[in-house]
Amino acid sequence: MKKHLKVILFIISLNFIWITNSYSNEIVYETGISYDEIYDPIEPINRAVLNFNFFIDDIAIRPIVKTYKFIAPEPIEKGVSNFFSNLKEPIRTVSFMFQGEIYKSFNSIGRFTFNTLTSLGTFDLASKVGMEKNETDFGITLAKGGVSSGPYLVIPIIGPSNLRDFSGDVIEYIVDPISNNVPNREYIAIGNGLNERVEVDEQLDKVRDSSSDRYEMIKSVYYQNRNAQLEEEYIQNLPVPKIYIE
Repeated sequence: MKKHLKVILFIISLNFIWITNSYSNEIVYETGISYDEIYDPIEPINRAVLNFNFFIDDIAIRPIVKTYKFIAPEPIEKGVSNFFSNLKEPIRTVSFMFQGEIYKSFNSIGRFTFNTLTSLGTFDLASKVGMEKNETDFGITLAKGGVSSGPYLVIPIIGPSNLRDFSGDVIEYIVDPISNNVPNREYIAIGNGLNERVEVDEQLDKVRDSSSDRYEMIKSVYYQNRNAQLEEEYIQNLPVPKIYIE
């Protein structure tokens, strides 16, 4: 069953990549939308999904997060964050390999080995010996391959994304050497998702308290952060807008 699921997801991801390139051509030649604009053709659907996400967050996820932050000391939170970040080092290794970043690829697998052996990943001791963490993902890998960002998407439960980045997430799910070789991988995914939710808790509180349109705010912040990541990777001439919120 799992093998069939992987095949289905792989086929979906390939179609997403093809569709993304199709949208890229449409933006340039048919609609005339310039690359510095956010392409959001399904805004009504996205808004409905965002409202659904906030509803689920309010009744189920946020109470868990607030309780965890109340009872867990900061060192525990940091250790949990380090643990899940360390689990991503093997997939970062694969991503860097596809990008041709051989040094960063070996650095990531070295970090994973060192941190796992010394603290099961709960402490980032690798950084203290000169192996600094480099962030990347398959969305950036696709961007380096020339795949455009495509339309903006709000994924149920997951949150803001775009067609390219969601395709990258699907590919990561398929090829991740850690989660593919451990039992009950769904628990790791849930734990990682809750950890990421904890890390953005303060930002989400600010969004809730803001009087402006939270849909537009989240969309703008998502693209602003993604653009910063792409610029850090020296990605040029991609349809990712430069949006800055004062």
